[in-house]
Amino acid sequence: MRWLFSLPSMWMVVAVTSWIIMAAAEDTSEARSCSECHSNATCVEDGAATTCTCRVGFTGDGLECVDLDECSLPGAHDCSANSSCVNMPGSYTCVCSDGFRLSPELGCIDVDECAEPGLSRCHALATCVNGEGNYSCVCPAGYWGDGWHCECSPGSCGPGLDCVPSGDALMCADPCQAHRILDEYWRSAGYGAGYDCDSDLSGWYRFVGQGGVRLADTCVPVLRCNTAAPMWLNGTHPSSDEGIVDRTACAHWSGHCCLWNTPVQVKACDGYYVYNLTAPPECHLAYCTDPSSVEGTCEECSIDEDCKSDNGKWHCQCKQDVNITDFSLLEHRLECGVNDIKMSLSKCQLKNLGFEKIFMYLRDSQCSGFAERGNRDWISVVTPTRDGPCGTVMTRNETHATYSNTLYLADEIIIRDLNIKINFACSYPLDMKVSLKTSLQPMVSALNISVGGTGMFTVRMALFQSPTYTQPYQGSSVTLSTEAFLFVGTMLDGGDLSRFVLLMTNCYATPSSSATPLKYFIIQDRCPRSQDPTIQVEENGESPQRFSVQMFRFAGNYDLVYLHCEVYLCDSVNEKCKPTCSGTRFRSGGALDQSRVLNLGPITRKGGQAAVSRAASSSLGLLKVWLPLLLSATLTLMSQ
Repeated sequence: MRWLFSLPSMWMVVAVTSWIIMAAAEDTSEARSCSECHSNATCVEDGAATTCTCRVGFTGDGLECVDLDECSLPGAHDCSANSSCVNMPGSYTCVCSDGFRLSPELGCIDVDECAEPGLSRCHALATCVNGEGNYSCVCPAGYWGDGWHCECSPGSCGPGLDCVPSGDALMCADPCQAHRILDEYWRSAGYGAGYDCDSDLSGWYRFVGQGGVRLADTCVPVLRCNTAAPMWLNGTHPSSDEGIVDRTACAHWSGHCCLWNTPVQVKACDGYYVYNLTAPPECHLAYCTDPSSVEGTCEECSIDEDCKSDNGKWHCQCKQDVNITDFSLLEHRLECGVNDIKMSLSKCQLKNLGFEKIFMYLRDSQCSGFAERGNRDWISVVTPTRDGPCGTVMTRNETHATYSNTLYLADEIIIRDLNIKINFACSYPLDMKVSLKTSLQPMVSALNISVGGTGMFTVRMALFQSPTYTQPYQGSSVTLSTEAFLFVGTMLDGGDLSRFVLLMTNCYATPSSSATPLKYFIIQDRCPRSQDPTIQVEENGESPQRFSVQMFRFAGNYDLVYLHCEVYLCDSVNEKCKPTCSGTRFRSGGALDQSRVLNLGPITRKGGQAAVSRAASSSLGLLKVWLPLLLSATLTLMSQ
């Protein structure tokens, strides 16, 4: 047989053969002994010669061997398109790309993030869509967002549903299950005047309690429901098959049943109504409930009552054996609260004294009685702890403030022998809060701070004349001598006071009421100025605070200053509220949050030049070097 090769073919065979011979020659070397071979080479002794050969995955002459990078040589590795080649000494490995995992039989296969718990970061309401090596999240219809976070928008939910807050997001929900409760007896249209304003209401609510369980749907007389202009539902309540309906709430004032109005929504649930309420356009306006909507049950009967049925409806009725003939034995209950005083009489005892229909009121007859159920059946009247409302009179001495009033009681037909009047009073020890409340025009600064899910807090700061903190300065300004001490107190009201405490993060004085870079810090970053040895903080982050300061012991020539304090509500459950202020270091804080700053002033120096005109002078005067205002300050924080 004859083999025929063309000239080009011959050259190709020679070239390939030469490469193989050269490679073999390069990977192998003769040596005098195996000790001369590289650590990544093998040694062969055949009696005639000792040969060193690089191991698989390495290249060299056997005496020197280096790693062969299979990942950089085309065709030298078999990693698939869904993986990446990672070189290793003498070999390589294939690492699956993100979104893939290694299968012994199939290599790198797609990971279904939507099917395996914990792999998807989609929002709870979003739909997870798996893709090759990845996944996507799609918010449901009516929601918007990137899929990792989905929120509804008003009007986007289905019939009978609304977009309501749920944690940190907005979700479609049935307001019959997603609502808040308003259990406030004074909302009854039968309750007298007051000063309440529903400026904080927003969202879905359900009315419960003795004031009534649904909004009044007829015009309510002015000065009822513990407010000035009562708000009522201008329209009918819906049936359960109507879902959420739009209505209007009207406010009665100045002879007009609908002088102001605001939109509301109503939904009929299983035996009750829920209302989507908004803040009224003015103050003092409050939503009123229909007292006739309260349905009595036997569970509400007191020990003085029996449960009786009338036309298929059960109600409580006074027992006939509750006999009382002496007015001096009439049981009463006096509750001295922080914001109001409540005087209550036993309804059944009054009926046994001959009062068929009870008319009970205070010195101001607009503050009338209302029915209240608790452990017993009571008729009550309420007056605010203020001088004036409901005819209440306030008197005070050096230690206490006392609020007094008179309860008048009459039958439907006024008979002189059955008319009763009962004098009552509540005394309160003077502290910062009581002192402010009993002063005519205290110098006080206040701001509201809302903490999500815990309510609205009110922080107040006031100036006092003595270390007892019971004599607040009154009027629009304070005048002090150079050596006089100024006593400053802060206090916290509303919300969960058992959980949140008040912190003064920064307190400083300025020569003008406007924002100015000239600040002398008394407290900075929650700690007192350590350079001033006269400043001492005994307690911080544990209670309302008090401190005193000699305001005008300074080397400059300003006769007028303003005091500013930045406050912070610290969550004692989740935060460390008491700061550590050891050592002599003085820290520089960040920017002040002006929304949390209380401002008081002006504070003028006695005998100084016209302070007010100085504060209003040209900006050139304010650019002078302002020497430290406070050369001596003593801070003492005490629990209220």
